[in-house]
Amino acid sequence: SDAHLVPTAAALGISVPGARKRLTRIESLLERSLLQSPSARHDLWLAHRAEELAGFGGPAA
Repeated sequence: SDAHLVPTAAALGISVPGARKRLTRIESLLERSLLQSPSARHDLWLAHRAEELAGFGGPAA
């Protein structure tokens, strides 16, 4: 929803339409909805975290 895009856009220093455009492109590449499906966001976070822990994604948080 747009409510979630406002803080995301602010954190990235871009406009809300710009954030929506980027997320739409990412969704197209992943063939998954990031704006609609909580499980898709969790899967993406989990994959990123696994990459970090394996040493492929930079320093772990």
